[in-house]
Formats: sequence, structure tokens, C-alpha cells
Amino acid sequence: MSRPVEIVRTDRLIIRRFALDDAAAFHRYRDDPEVARYQGWDSPYSRQQADAHVADFVAAPVFNPGDWTQLAIERVVAPGLIGDIGIRLEPIEPTAELGFTIAREHWGNGYGREALNAVAELLLDDIELERVVAFTHRANLSSIKSLHHAKLVPIAVDGDEIVYYRPRGEDLRQRDPRGHGARDRAQGDDGREEGSSTTPNDPQ
Repeated sequence: MSRPVEIVRTDRLIIRRFALDDAAAFHRYRDDPEVARYQGWDSPYSRQQADAHVADFVAAPVFNPGDWTQLAIERVVAPGLIGDIGIRLEPIEPTAELGFTIAREHWGNGYGREALNAVAELLLDDIELERVVAFTHRANLSSIKSLHHAKLVPIAVDGDEIVYYRPRGEDLRQRDPRGHGARDRAQGDDGREEGSSTTPNDPQ
């Protein structure tokens, strides 16, 4: 079987397209109540749900404006899914929203912030978007730490969520990204660990 398409690589991580054989690992961490604590999906999370979602991730086009692209995260030294990162490009504005999950056994290693930073740099420097945004629960301290390390800055509070923002080029940290097309957060969300920043419930 050919390797899934690689999107970006860091010193420690490969961020790539999902493969169907990622479903078992995807199910394990989505079914973990600690991982699900700040997330929009419910635990228990069934293997049937995992199989269906991974099949959708494999089939979906990458970076289609208005839709979520879900990418797999694995370590360079030990292939195998350890988490995922979601990216949604706004259909009109040059903005992307990010969210991520890391399996609990890999927490505390900085993988979430490393993946976030790599994808943000890809979107801002290579694809030349103007900004990336992310949202996390104000009590999710590990997520807050990861977002800071990935150079996203807090810009607003929306209920229990903090809005984070990273621009390309000039410092726009005093602007509210919701004025630049970031989606309405009134819908249910999915928190994504190491911290976890939020993406919609079961992005397709």
C-alpha cells in the first residue's frame, strides 16, 4: 500500500493525509474521556463512527474552501497516528481556522504546538493566507499553552471560549478576527488536545 500524501514535515512530525488503516488509532483517542473532555463529540465514541469519519477524511479534497480538511499527525521516528489537525479555509476571506487533537499517551511532548506551528506557517507563508484563528475553552490550560507556543495570541473572549489569532506579516493582534470571516461559534464544538483547540463536531 502506498504511503498517504505528506503535507508538511517538522523535525519530529509528519502531517499527512489520513489512511483507512488509521481508524483503529483514531478510535482509541476519540473514545478516551480525557481527550473528549473539552470536545464536541461524546464519549463513548464507537469504532463504527471512527471508520466512517476516517473514510470521509480520506475521500475529502484538501483545503477546499468552506470545508474542513482533517490531517493525520505521526512521529518521524515511529510511524502511526498520534493525533490530527483540522483546517478550514474561509470561502471568501483569506483566513483559516485550526483545531487539533493529540492522543493522551503523547501529551506533554509539545507535539500539538509543533503541528500547529507547522500548519500555520504553511498556510501563512506558502499558501499566503492573511491570518489563522483558533478557539479553545478558557479552562483548557494545556491548549492555551500550545496556542501561545505556536505564536497565536488571544484577541477576544466569546463565552467560555478564547479566540486566538496569528496574522501574516504585520501585527494585527488588536483586531477581532470575527470581522475577517471566522465562523460563528454558536454551533457545537470539538476541543482538540494537548491542549485542544476547537474544530466543529465531527468535521466531514
